[in-house]
Amino acid sequence: MRDILFIIYLSLSPILAGSVSAASDLDSLERIVASLPAASKLEKLDELASDKGTGLDYKYYADRLLEEAERQKNDTYKGNALFQIVRYYYSRNIDSMYLFMRKAEPIFLNDKRYDDLFRMKAWYIYALSNNGETDSVISAVESLKALSAKLDFPAGIDMANQALADFYFTTGLIKEGIALYEDVLRAMEERDAPLAKRFTIVRHLLNKDINETKRLFYLEKLEGYIADCEEKGIEMLDVDNPLYYVKYLYHRSYALLGIDKKDLSMTSKHLAQAEKLVKDNNIRNEDYTIANIRLFYYQIAKDYDRGTTLADDLIDYCLKRGRVVGALVIMKNKASLCYDVGRGMEAAKTYREYIAMKDSVTNAKFYKDLADLRTRHDIDKLELANKKMELEAAHSRTKLLVMGGGLSLLLLLCCFLGYISYSRHKYGLQLEKARDKAEEADRLKSAFLANMNHEIRTPLNAIVGFSQVLVDEEDKETRQEFADIIQNNNELLQRLIGDVLDLSKIESNTISFIYREQDIPSLMKEIYNVILLRMPDGVELVLDDCEELKMETDRNRLTQILTNLLTNAIKHTRKGFIRFGYRKVDSSVEFFVQDSGEGIPEDKIKMIFSRFVQLDDWSKGVGLGLAICRGLVEQMKGKIWVTSRLGEGSVFYVALPLIHDNTHKTG
Repeated sequence: MRDILFIIYLSLSPILAGSVSAASDLDSLERIVASLPAASKLEKLDELASDKGTGLDYKYYADRLLEEAERQKNDTYKGNALFQIVRYYYSRNIDSMYLFMRKAEPIFLNDKRYDDLFRMKAWYIYALSNNGETDSVISAVESLKALSAKLDFPAGIDMANQALADFYFTTGLIKEGIALYEDVLRAMEERDAPLAKRFTIVRHLLNKDINETKRLFYLEKLEGYIADCEEKGIEMLDVDNPLYYVKYLYHRSYALLGIDKKDLSMTSKHLAQAEKLVKDNNIRNEDYTIANIRLFYYQIAKDYDRGTTLADDLIDYCLKRGRVVGALVIMKNKASLCYDVGRGMEAAKTYREYIAMKDSVTNAKFYKDLADLRTRHDIDKLELANKKMELEAAHSRTKLLVMGGGLSLLLLLCCFLGYISYSRHKYGLQLEKARDKAEEADRLKSAFLANMNHEIRTPLNAIVGFSQVLVDEEDKETRQEFADIIQNNNELLQRLIGDVLDLSKIESNTISFIYREQDIPSLMKEIYNVILLRMPDGVELVLDDCEELKMETDRNRLTQILTNLLTNAIKHTRKGFIRFGYRKVDSSVEFFVQDSGEGIPEDKIKMIFSRFVQLDDWSKGVGLGLAICRGLVEQMKGKIWVTSRLGEGSVFYVALPLIHDNTHKTG
């Protein structure tokens, strides 16, 4: 059963939905949104931001919705936008997720949107658990339960317990997690919670390794939910759970139970029903799951021909998508199937292929372990030789003491006096170096504080000054102009503080990185869409052709690096173009950002990546962006450099490893 669940888990990895590939379609959609009246514009943006299977960049539209809702002072849609942004950052950046969750909380409390509020807070607990911040999970759960009691919202306690159960599963406390899920289900039934919420709990329980009796018990509950819905004519339990999906899960779970029991009749009956539901309703991501269950059915039915054909198809499918672990499991099952039907030679051949592939997967780990053992062996040999030398030296000293007597004592005394003299001299040098370092640190601290004082006071003075005159100004256009100045300086101040915090994390080596396989063309397109909105008149933004490329990297940190470089190019380009892209070079990926701007003087190229460095006194920003880029790139084991000619433009390069080395510290 665990192998079956493991294969099903592999099949559930997201498959990218279709996206708006033509720029003209996106432009057309933008024109439609722009032409709508204020209220309809909010509705359309809310629809686009909800990501209801459209394949659009819902984060982009959630940002647009937030901006429009703030402009129209509409808290309902503002809350909707913040909810989608929190959902976006849930699996990407826990700090950003927390920031936007705090912004949304007062809106949801005021509008009594408790369900959305508690869902966000439960996501945050899941994120803490996934990030390994175990110390914070229990306190967050207790805080969520206390808030639920304060608001008299019992569903909140259920959500908190679900998050705690997920934490139990993450830490290996499987029985405790299952027991907590069962408690949640009983609490929901006692207060007659909506079927959709109960279905979610039953689905989680059926996906866990529970015994046959419990599985039958929960399958009977599912059957009761289905019958209740059909009797009342309910087609949708909620937006995310149509009735046909509940039926599909019911038949799929029964088919898995039939495989465990080796009951061909039960498996065939329910597998056929599940396949029909997937086909009739076009249930995404489930074809592969059903195919895996069908393979197990062929195995227990000893149907060699169809079983091996399907296994070959599934292996080919996994290898094309880089799912090597899934391919290994299927190859092992294929070999078992061949052996069961008496085809020993083919079983042996499949096992050899399985072993060869498994060896290739584990080869790197094996050689690393071997190298570690050799290193340990060499260290042990050195330690042994060192001990032997120490014993020989001790024996020689004893002989010298016996033979030399007073001479040895005198020599020892001279050595001791020399050692004391040398130690005092060395200590004096250390004190002198420490004094120099302290003076340099004090100078740097003073320079940093002076810079920070100047940079913080500049936007603060503008905010305070224009806030005072804004009250007395009667002309509406002038008031709007003052308000825009205040807003721009507020954003500058926020960016300064954010950059200082990022730089502090980098220099203290406390910044965290989450490495996953990323689709680079889609990431570059996302950055292009965001930067395009910031481009000044007379400057063209160009994204080079993007070859298909997957690399292991931290999506958020790579986006931050490229966005900082593009923002820097915008500040120094008045006309012409800004072009960016990438190319694969051996085992690394080389990104570039080129502009036709003012260029960098030769005497400033070496110091351009230092803190608070600006080309002139009129440049916008505070000079921390490139320093942050350098710090992030170095911690990601990459390189960053620049080439430039004054008056002709600059090209910034960033080279990062194609595959992340797990032995490196990730923060």
